[in-house]
Amino acid sequence: MLVAMDRVPPPREHPAVTLVRRRIPASLVWLFLAGVALGTALGLVLPRILPGAEPSGAIPSFLWRRDGSLLVHSGREAPTLPASMLSTLPSAAVPVEIATGQDGGSVELATPEWDVTVEIGTLPMTSRERFVSFMAQNFGEDRSYLEERWELAQTLIETGELQGSAIEAFLRTPREHFVREANLSRAYADTWMPIGYGATITDPDVVSMMTTTLDVQPGHRVLEIGTGSGYQSAILSHLANHVYTIEIIEPLYHETDALYRSLETRYPGYRNIARKLGDGFYGWEKYAPFDRIIVTCAIDHLPPPLIQQLAPDGIMVVPLGPPARQYIMKVERITDEKGGVTLKRTDVYNGVGVQFIPFHDEKGQSYSGQGG
Repeated sequence: MLVAMDRVPPPREHPAVTLVRRRIPASLVWLFLAGVALGTALGLVLPRILPGAEPSGAIPSFLWRRDGSLLVHSGREAPTLPASMLSTLPSAAVPVEIATGQDGGSVELATPEWDVTVEIGTLPMTSRERFVSFMAQNFGEDRSYLEERWELAQTLIETGELQGSAIEAFLRTPREHFVREANLSRAYADTWMPIGYGATITDPDVVSMMTTTLDVQPGHRVLEIGTGSGYQSAILSHLANHVYTIEIIEPLYHETDALYRSLETRYPGYRNIARKLGDGFYGWEKYAPFDRIIVTCAIDHLPPPLIQQLAPDGIMVVPLGPPARQYIMKVERITDEKGGVTLKRTDVYNGVGVQFIPFHDEKGQSYSGQGG
């Protein structure tokens, strides 16, 4: 016996759904859903696997900073990241807040402490073309300057003046931004150049040698005496989480401070450079001790405040000698088991002299001849 059964019509599809279904391939829909799921998973899992990232419900934040690294921290304010990096960030990522404030003419950091470093990109250093393409794409830098930077770096590597982690820091730092406009065509000439106010930007070979000798590690606090053009601090910002720099020439201080602010969007790591207008002879006691100190002006003796602010087993690099000629010295503070301190001095260039501008006080008087 056959029983007639009414056929139940399929549910009617909304016209908008039909339109989407017909125009968007199923593979793209699945890709979109997978992306949503991955973003959600990262938002839920990252706070649990990254040490110190969240116990109180705070969203971990990320700042793309030094050498292709993603530094995890908690904060609110967002620096602008290179466009090619944005797609690699988790959906929960918000960049780091770095507060600034005035304290006796200084601009200070909020001293963020990083929890963990996650690699999201590595600077290609085995091929000139790959290096140039990477920097041009991620930082919008001029290819001709990049090619000159690469060639100069290779020369300095061959002479032994540029070694270790200083190589990448050098390659990442655009000297063309720190020379005067009149010298742009010679930005990568291996020579010093005037920057006004009786100051100079140091030769790249000497900058490289001093940076290599300083042997900066990521967790170090570094103090620079003599900000000048800002080029040396910019290199150091790729090596250390915290860089402190002091400039005594007021108009030069303000010019370099403005330059850093103009570059912070493209190079977020420069936000980790704390700047101060003042006499570098007395260091920056508020943030001492420093693991590394670099002096970029000439003096004939070691300033006692800088020795006191140098951490145990710390290193200071300083041009020592009379105004006519100095020798770049590596000064190591060695502390014995009983707390006794010994200063070990090593001539970096083995007797080859250099000439820096004098280390002077706020009245313009040289500190050379005032101590022993």
